[in-house]
Amino acid sequence: MRIMTSNIWGDYFGNPVNVREDLLYGIFKKYSPDILGMQEYTSGWYKGNLYTWLSGEYYPVGTELYNNINYVPMAIKKEYKLLNYGYEYLENTPDISKGITWAVLEKDGKVFAVCNTHFWWRIGEEHEVIRAENALQLTNLMKHLHNRYNCPVFAFGDMNALLSSKVFEVYQANGIDHLHDLAQVKDDVSTHHGDPVLGEDGRYHGKKTQNDKHYSYDHIVALGEGIKVSQYRVIEDIEALDATDHSPVYVDVEF
Repeated sequence: MRIMTSNIWGDYFGNPVNVREDLLYGIFKKYSPDILGMQEYTSGWYKGNLYTWLSGEYYPVGTELYNNINYVPMAIKKEYKLLNYGYEYLENTPDISKGITWAVLEKDGKVFAVCNTHFWWRIGEEHEVIRAENALQLTNLMKHLHNRYNCPVFAFGDMNALLSSKVFEVYQANGIDHLHDLAQVKDDVSTHHGDPVLGEDGRYHGKKTQNDKHYSYDHIVALGEGIKVSQYRVIEDIEALDATDHSPVYVDVEF
């Protein structure tokens, strides 16, 4: 099973969706995740074509919530049965775009849960405390789903957290594994490569980062036994670099 997370660079900065959505769609088609979690899915993205283009293979989870202001929806391949799903705002976080969309899925008799999230973003010790609270809320949800459904739980998204942050202290204290640590094949590059620049051709152009994994903001973690990870990859295709400031990340897992 392939799980992917992608911060798609919301159009907050005069960076229109229509000149970038085809690039991300191409990436999603090429790498064909079974579970796709996206962040910064703004109203501009809802008005765009991405979910329509994905609709042949995927169904949406979370797009109908709160009058389309769920900024962290998912797309799930149609062969996975949806058993339950929901959404939570991140508490004590002054940003409506920060939340968790979760789903419980089944395929071939195997049940598992997934959580797509986007944590608070500002820099400073007081903001690090908010992110740690975000991580604890996510952890509690993961534990609830794990216990209720007796299944592994995968969580992913833009956590705005370096590996040295308090977020990962919370995970470690609660038995949550970073899947990069379990992967047989892995990329050690940062998931954040900076904002693409608008060119004279009307398209955006990005470039690869020189930073390593310790500067990543996007992460995939899991709670549960018997999880095997064959790959943990950071996508640096030019289409991804041009479309968004965060490289999509995917894992191939068995459980």
